[in-house]
Amino acid sequence: MFNKFKSAPNNATTETEEAAGPVAPEEIVHVKEEEPAVPVVPDTPSNVTPSAAQQRSNGVMGMLQANVSKPSILSEGFYFKGELSAKGTIHVEGSLNGQVQVDELTIGSRGQVDGIVNCKNFHIKGRFSGTATCEELTVTSSATVDGHVVYKTLSVQKGASIKGELLLAK
Repeated sequence: MFNKFKSAPNNATTETEEAAGPVAPEEIVHVKEEEPAVPVVPDTPSNVTPSAAQQRSNGVMGMLQANVSKPSILSEGFYFKGELSAKGTIHVEGSLNGQVQVDELTIGSRGQVDGIVNCKNFHIKGRFSGTATCEELTVTSSATVDGHVVYKTLSVQKGASIKGELLLAK
């Protein structure tokens, strides 16, 4: 059995029709529409401002703009191979192999990056192997660096392991 619902105008009771014959009185469903609790104001240029949810739901670009200050995280156990380019911050606790171009790259204490890195701020707590160009380089005591890094500002903590070259950019 199929029931069809007809909507009645002006908040009136809805009637039920049955396609296959008569309906017993106890099977009839009455639905009454309620008026909205908040009055609906027509959209005019003076009162239309997109909410944060609407701004975030504007597709990929909206997501990128909304999450610029939040880091993207490659978690422990995650392996990425290829080219990665992004605005904002990438935090690596897993493994990343390839070319990376970001504003800020942080290799966590359990993270590993092998490849070519170009970023503004480069924080190494885990393992880095390859070539990097950055403005600010921070190498912590738990870090292992094996490669060639060009920087403008350098901070190295006691206990860091460095093989290769750290070159001051001119």
